[in-house]
Amino acid sequence: MPLPGSKVLFMVNAEPAHPPPATGPSPAAARRRRPPVARPTDEELIEAACSVFGEAGYHETTMDAVAARAGTSKPTLYAHFGSKEDLYRLCADRAAETLAAELVESQRAATGQPLEEQVRAGMIAFFGFATDRPAMYRMLFGDDTAGYATAARERVMSAAAAETALRIRAYAESHRLPSWDAAAELCAWLIVGLAVEGARYALVTRSLDADTAGDFATDFAVAALRHLDPAIAARLDRTPPDAPERAAD
Repeated sequence: MPLPGSKVLFMVNAEPAHPPPATGPSPAAARRRRPPVARPTDEELIEAACSVFGEAGYHETTMDAVAARAGTSKPTLYAHFGSKEDLYRLCADRAAETLAAELVESQRAATGQPLEEQVRAGMIAFFGFATDRPAMYRMLFGDDTAGYATAARERVMSAAAAETALRIRAYAESHRLPSWDAAAELCAWLIVGLAVEGARYALVTRSLDADTAGDFATDFAVAALRHLDPAIAARLDRTPPDAPERAAD
């Protein structure tokens, strides 16, 4: 304690009038320097939409559900894709293009092999697509397929049938059978229908093993081809496409 009349030159442990400036970045600056949150790409948004459309169908799907699955906001979906209908069309096209590409790849890989192996390649492609991409398969071939997806499905099936018909014609020529025209196309559509409906039942409805179910469907189709009567095929090709039905006796 200072003596009376003395001057205090300094005081120990005296608090400064103003605290020293804080060191380090301010909270606002720290927020500005945070790495941005990665936004889903368009591909990721489409994948999420395909999943929801495949699971719920077009009518039951909401953009809120798609946004939640994709980890984004509904305004972002509208900004990127326009509308639910436009997004559905894009997903249907993506599913059809993916299946078509896998069919082409498998059929080209089997070119030059016996017809049985060529049929097997196409059949396994259908079954593999249903197994690996069940949501896309349901979009194209499920019970809730709507509107534009139906048109996309028909495009894929028509392309697959046309390619299969070419291979059946080549088989007929190599075995010196009468030239097949309508018969080859009918066989091709029967095989494609077997692949589509067989894969839907075996994998979507019953969850059977894809390889085993595909082999079974292939054996079924090949057995049918081997036991076709060439005379019936020739008679079918001689029938004009627009011939009137035979009158009942």
